Amino acid sequence: MVVIEQFLNWLHDEGKDSKTIIAYQTVLHQFTEWYTGTYSHEKITDTKPIDVKEFIGYLRHTLNRKPATINKAIAGLKTFFSYLADIGLISDNPMTRIKIQKIQATDKVKDTMKWLTKEEQERFLSYIDLEKNEFKRLRNLSIVDLMLYGGLRVSEVVELKIEDIKVNGNIEVTIREGKYSKYANITIVNKYSKNLRNWFKYRQKLTNEKYLDSPYLFVSERTGQLGARGIQVMLDKYAELAGMDNMTPHRLRHSYCKNLANASISIQTIADLARHSNINTTRIYVENSDKEKLEALNKM
Repeated sequence: MVVIEQFLNWLHDEGKDSKTIIAYQTVLHQFTEWYTGTYSHEKITDTKPIDVKEFIGYLRHTLNRKPATINKAIAGLKTFFSYLADIGLISDNPMTRIKIQKIQATDKVKDTMKWLTKEEQERFLSYIDLEKNEFKRLRNLSIVDLMLYGGLRVSEVVELKIEDIKVNGNIEVTIREGKYSKYANITIVNKYSKNLRNWFKYRQKLTNEKYLDSPYLFVSERTGQLGARGIQVMLDKYAELAGMDNMTPHRLRHSYCKNLANASISIQTIADLARHSNINTTRIYVENSDKEKLEALNKM
């Protein structure tokens, strides 16, 4: 269908990762094949919410797809039909009331998804350190360090301004509007501050007009502010080089908390450093994983 080709071209123009585009293409091919086979016509713009629900039922009961796979299909269709609505091909988006399914993760999946081991952290950083472009190497290392050694959220990293960084032995980072609009001061201790120091000096020497006019600490090669999407693209690039999956900004923040727990820091201190409003949020880091329990048994 022409409209699908237009959509895929739009994804490419938007800078979507090639793997993402292929995933969307696969979902749309599967949906159109099912849709035309079920209703004997090809006007995908006539799709109704009930059609989508029946397709989800088809994935679940006929193809026996797992909830995570179904959620990816739903996400792909949501993006596609939002695109059709934006360009005026449909007036009613059939995906508006279709929700992503909640998945109860097992302990093993939780452990795998939430944080990186020390070895994984070092491997990931090593691939950034191999970046030949000095601008990107210094910037990207400091971004990862802020999340991994300071526990910053990606939204907080994006909004950091040059004036929010104070170098005096350790580095003091001011977060003017964190989660729930909370103001906070974060410390990056001296042993983990090298990369941020280097980028801070480099950033102040950038003379291009777009950088001089920008107050933001992190900029891209094209604009005066690096956004959350740009950071995710950056993480995806080095994760692929390192042979790692599911690398997200929040996994780095989770790793920060887990590193503190592994260092036998009290749960209350971890909660304070991570700026958790509820200490129960912090408990996952101090509860032993299946792997840690097995290691303990082997040490008996």
